[in-house]
Amino acid sequence: MRIKCDAAKEKSEGVRPKPRIAMKPKKKKNNQKLKLNITVRAEQRNKLEQMAAIEKRSVSNLIEVMADERWERLVEQQGVAYAETVAKAMNLKVDMDNPADREKLRRAVLELVAEKKGLKRKRRD
Repeated sequence: MRIKCDAAKEKSEGVRPKPRIAMKPKKKKNNQKLKLNITVRAEQRNKLEQMAAIEKRSVSNLIEVMADERWERLVEQQGVAYAETVAKAMNLKVDMDNPADREKLRRAVLELVAEKKGLKRKRRD
């Protein structure tokens, strides 16, 4: 038996054993949404509860949907305001409600970008 142990030692002399490190346990993902505590007057609470009943939603879900819709409107307004700022900087008179004017702005911006990149776009005027 002693011979086997010596042979095993000779084989492993030049090789370091890997240190055993305990793996960190993975954290579980928290799928729960954070709660938002809102103080609402009784009148507003009644209105929200009625709206939620009509739409067959919970009050919290109704508030979430309303917030999402409001956010989308704000983003759209900001996009229009940004486009108007760009048009003004390019000395273009455009009405963002008019699809033809929006296309005019889009083409002007694309031509400007193409010029900067060294590409020349053919105008279709």
